Amino acid sequence: MAPVVVLGAGGRTGAECVAALEAAQKEVRAVVRDPAKYADTLGSRKGVELVAGDVADKQSLRSAVAGASGVIFAASGSGYWSAKAVDYEGVVNVAEAVKEAGGQQRVVLVSSCLVSPHNRWNPIRIMLNNFRWSLMDYKYKGEEALRRSGVPYTVVRPAGLTGEPAGQATLQVKQGDRSSGRVSRADVAAVCVAALTAPAARNVTLELMSKPAEGQAAPLAQQLRGLFGGLKPDA
Repeated sequence: MAPVVVLGAGGRTGAECVAALEAAQKEVRAVVRDPAKYADTLGSRKGVELVAGDVADKQSLRSAVAGASGVIFAASGSGYWSAKAVDYEGVVNVAEAVKEAGGQQRVVLVSSCLVSPHNRWNPIRIMLNNFRWSLMDYKYKGEEALRRSGVPYTVVRPAGLTGEPAGQATLQVKQGDRSSGRVSRADVAAVCVAALTAPAARNVTLELMSKPAEGQAAPLAQQLRGLFGGLKPDA
């Protein structure tokens, strides 16, 4: 079974993606900058191959995506000036590595609500741009680079991230980047895994949020089956 690559597997969202892939009984290639740091966590999991890699290092990406069935980009920079290298140039590097590997692997990019330029005066966007220098601007540039790259993709723009377990709320998807809200990292991960193979998610950009369930939320697997229906592919 060809593994799914998770870039940024050591981060909170990346780790949730690894867990969601495990739950779906998929082989995982977890890519982190320092494998020794995660040897007792990610490295101890059955079906998880822990490898060294960095989205800023093109050669490491060539090795990471070789023979993979798909890629989830959940990497994020750690420094104040890191957004350009990770959220923009890193996405460019990944798309190029996938093209060199044959260009058939779908790339699911974890971006953010409110990245679009028409939200430039939104207070949340301004705050996040200041959290890491021009973070939202570079996230949007990374999205655009992926959309133009020619590789199959899905851009998932989560709303504000929470630590709740998956499947506790009702998921909502929208397009147009005019909404925000909250959604759990675990639900984001489940959507990213579903987007890897869903025909209706190919070359689509979507915003993901949730609302409290009225009573008990529908089973997550049931929500995921219909989540991408009706979404429009990017022009």
